[in-house]
Amino acid sequence: MPTLQPQSQSQSQSQLQPVCPGARLPRIVIIGAGPGGLCMAIKLKAAGFSDFVLLEREDEVGGTWINNRYPGLACDVPSILYSFSFEQKPDWTRAYAQQPEIKAYMQHVAEKYGVLPHVRFNTGVRQARWDDASCQWHLTTTTGEAVVADVLVSALGMFNQTQWPNIPGLGDFAGEVLHTAHWPKQGKDLRGRRVGVIGSAGSAVQLIPEVAREAARLVVFQRTANWVMPKKDATYDEAELAEFRRQPERGPQLRQACYEEFEARITFANPNLVEATKAAALQNLAQVVDPAVREQLHPQVPLGAQRPLYSNEYYPTFNLPHVTLVSDEVERVTPSGVQTSAGAVEDLDLLILATGYAANKFLSVIEVSGRDGLALKDAWRDGPQAYLGITTAGFPNLFMIYGPNTNNGSILTMIEHQSDYIVARLQDMHRMELDWIDVRPQVMADYNDKVQQAIQSIGPWRTLGTKYYRAASGRVVTQWPYTMATYEAWTRASGLEVFETRHRRAGLKATTPQGA
Repeated sequence: MPTLQPQSQSQSQSQLQPVCPGARLPRIVIIGAGPGGLCMAIKLKAAGFSDFVLLEREDEVGGTWINNRYPGLACDVPSILYSFSFEQKPDWTRAYAQQPEIKAYMQHVAEKYGVLPHVRFNTGVRQARWDDASCQWHLTTTTGEAVVADVLVSALGMFNQTQWPNIPGLGDFAGEVLHTAHWPKQGKDLRGRRVGVIGSAGSAVQLIPEVAREAARLVVFQRTANWVMPKKDATYDEAELAEFRRQPERGPQLRQACYEEFEARITFANPNLVEATKAAALQNLAQVVDPAVREQLHPQVPLGAQRPLYSNEYYPTFNLPHVTLVSDEVERVTPSGVQTSAGAVEDLDLLILATGYAANKFLSVIEVSGRDGLALKDAWRDGPQAYLGITTAGFPNLFMIYGPNTNNGSILTMIEHQSDYIVARLQDMHRMELDWIDVRPQVMADYNDKVQQAIQSIGPWRTLGTKYYRAASGRVVTQWPYTMATYEAWTRASGLEVFETRHRRAGLKATTPQGA
């Protein structure tokens, strides 16, 4: 297998001594074969852990880049940062890669690093239960199988449960209803259609310009105006791509420069940079010709209070004669269209729901129970929380990739730091012959208090505009308030001392994992 190289900005935590030959290795189950699951699998192999399986509910690897395929879907992180440090791609065809190219990259990574033989496709997880007696996780899959693991890694991340709007009459619509998260694999012919889009955030900003190119009429129903920044989205021709391939040594340098620029923006700590970004967004908005429409699209919340959005095509779309913006509240869906609070009914034959995901659920979208039968939904009653976003007290040998409060910067960089941390803890367990480790409740509480205090120091995140980020309690559960470098430093500085541990009992006979 190819040798992993550490990230240029730091020494990778997974570059530790491989596990001891001859000793019993833990049986590891990874839920999901998206970017997080793939990275975790590759890091495990590099460290010598070979007994693992990825349970993937779809029939391909790629995670969100498989589940999402609506027109216009692209990454909002520069392409040069949206690759793993050990498999950097020098020849992205544009500055911000689109879904087909990212999907192909993820599948290339899975093939090159030998992950595919470990993947069980069309197999989701319904339930995960920790058994105190055997010190193992017992899983029930969507196919009805029982799978037992010593260690469970959730790579579900944030985007796994579709958010359907609670609009009266939605089921009475006589036309077609389509959610962006369930776009047909064969595509959707929009020519001649009267289309309504409910939503104006992440997926909508990318989708709406594409819909406008085909639809006979497009009505956009906006609840909240978002800040939409311009996108330096250059495309590269074959001559440029060939030049990139001839100079692969330039890639790490450009990546490092992009990393440093990205780090400077993600915490909103530089007021001059915030003002410059705001000015660029307002200049972007100025492309809207009609002053009334432009005013409707003008954000009423501070920059950063919502998910940052980027598009060069979104605002100009509202200059098209067949595109209408409606900012009155959607009151109900009728058989023929959408009725607003102003009493108007927009007649439509296709309704697209660009309402995203329940991003604040994480692993709790499945039924999980830990020590003494503790349900994860009860442990997370006030909102998901975990130490470093990776481990939750009361759930031994359970680790999360892209867990609570880890969303910021390039998620692939964050995923690598999390995978390195998990591998290091597994090496600790193997070396010390531990049955299980479980983060200490006070350690987790102190850590989360510090993170929440930092979140409250970021002005935009204190506002009500951050519903995307919050649990029902109001707690911000998605965002990481510091830099990616800080996150890496914290994961590298933390060791086994923060965990309760249980040493392997003398004479304990290893059980054979089921469902292998």
